Amino acid sequence: MSFASFFSEQAREPNGLFGRLVMSPFFDIGNASLIRLANEIISIQENDRVLEIGFGTGKLISKMANRIERGEIDGVDLSEIMVSVAEKRNRTHIAKGKVRLLHGDFDKTLFQTGYYDKVCSVNTIYFWENPADTAKKIAEILKPKGKIVLGFEGGEQLIQKKLKDDVYHIYSPKEIVSLLLSAGFSNGIDIQSRQFGQTELYCVVATK
Repeated sequence: MSFASFFSEQAREPNGLFGRLVMSPFFDIGNASLIRLANEIISIQENDRVLEIGFGTGKLISKMANRIERGEIDGVDLSEIMVSVAEKRNRTHIAKGKVRLLHGDFDKTLFQTGYYDKVCSVNTIYFWENPADTAKKIAEILKPKGKIVLGFEGGEQLIQKKLKDDVYHIYSPKEIVSLLLSAGFSNGIDIQSRQFGQTELYCVVATK
């Protein structure tokens, strides 16, 4: 297996010592700007119920949990190692009942219909095996007028990284808008972008 293939698989589901010792700090550093952008855009309220899909090291979970009082922040992630890392980072929030972290595949995990005010995901949409079904499920678990925030990198820089095509599916903002419209989100979909050095970051925001 080439390193590009190995790294792509680790980015999707970190495992082993490489996942714990290399991918964990890589996610913290590499996703920092996009996490700040998503945290700003999602605009957490004190009683929000929020789900993050693919929470990685739990950095965004922690930022959101700092801003709630009577709400809850849930997360689901494929990687058992990332769950362990995120639990340590959020141990105080977990002890207070603010945060609940699940190990598993979002598509195969049961969630209550119309339960969440907001759903977010940062740098995971590339790995969705059935994006249309995933987007529809997100719409189902959101309350009426609930919001989704999807953060991702611009396609050009991902292409330059020579990642494995059958692991990473690269999207343009317009493709994600079309995906969300087909899943039943409103026409008022907003695309926000930020330039960080040579990297273009996007957040697509849609309302159910």
